Amino acid sequence: MNPLARKIINNPIDCYPQATVACFDPTCGDLPRRKLDEDRLVHYLEELAAAGAEAVLLAASTGHGHLRTVEELQRWFEVAAQANAPDLVRMALLRPEDGEEANAKLIEVLREYGYPVVFIRPGTNLPPFATDAQIVENMRPLVEQIAKAGMAVGVYSIPDVSGVPLPVSATEKLVDLPGGDAIVAAKITEADYLSSTREYLLSPRLARLKIVQGWDPHLAQALSEGPRSNIENKQRVGITSGPMSFAVYQYLYMLEAAQEHDWSELELSQKAVTALFEAMQDDPEKFADLQRAKFIMGLGLPFTASVETDQIERVLRALEHLPRKSDQRRLAKSLDLMGDGPYHDRLVKLYDAGRA
Repeated sequence: MNPLARKIINNPIDCYPQATVACFDPTCGDLPRRKLDEDRLVHYLEELAAAGAEAVLLAASTGHGHLRTVEELQRWFEVAAQANAPDLVRMALLRPEDGEEANAKLIEVLREYGYPVVFIRPGTNLPPFATDAQIVENMRPLVEQIAKAGMAVGVYSIPDVSGVPLPVSATEKLVDLPGGDAIVAAKITEADYLSSTREYLLSPRLARLKIVQGWDPHLAQALSEGPRSNIENKQRVGITSGPMSFAVYQYLYMLEAAQEHDWSELELSQKAVTALFEAMQDDPEKFADLQRAKFIMGLGLPFTASVETDQIERVLRALEHLPRKSDQRRLAKSLDLMGDGPYHDRLVKLYDAGRA
């Protein structure tokens, strides 16, 4: 078994990474289908690690990983392993709809490259309004395959992508099946906090799992409630964030505030991230289109679409109008992580103004 996976499985709440970047996929080429910019990906992961990121999740929604073929996913996982960032924990997301044979091949790649945690979500091949039994049967084979390969398992609710949520009741059933003892975390990316994250925190049968908040405007609330859901008052909530891809310095600052139980500062710094998040939302019930931030950072255009100038300006205006210069500085520095994006000069001015 992977040594880090064993450590996390034995003690998820203490050993699962506290903050994970659901990272962008740098792209190059043209429509109708751009490809992975392999050199840029390696550079990006190394910059994230240098900034202080503890872990990354590859193939999550922010990187349009759900749209990639099995072969494209495999290459993404292989290239990411080449980044010179020995302390950066690399995780991956797999999809039930790809089938057991294809996933067995990907699991072997992930095992070979030392990925300690593999996430799965309900498959897009489930019917609308799928029952718990259907969801469990859809995900069960992958849970067992990953566990048998010696890796930890994360489960992921993202109905915007999969079409159905992963309810607490289904996860409770999964942990009782073969391989279920390797489940260490549940990542929740749903707009309604009370019916999703809160339900996971309240489940006695899932009390040993790290509950990973993925809908970013709920982060401050989830982090403040995390210790209260643990009998030892430990922080049970972690973060796996798409916006952390473009806001790494702000998120690390927010985690410091949470660790110090400075909930008022956490809430204020959260508002700055939420302002940019909302500037990338076209529908308040749908997750933000983070491909706009990806372009600002110089990581290429969306995998199968494009971005308009007014969409970019909306994000930059939100950054420029943040009330606190300290938030503006950290966010501008994060968006300029690569140091050579198309808005580098504009971001540097904001960073310098925020520092003054």
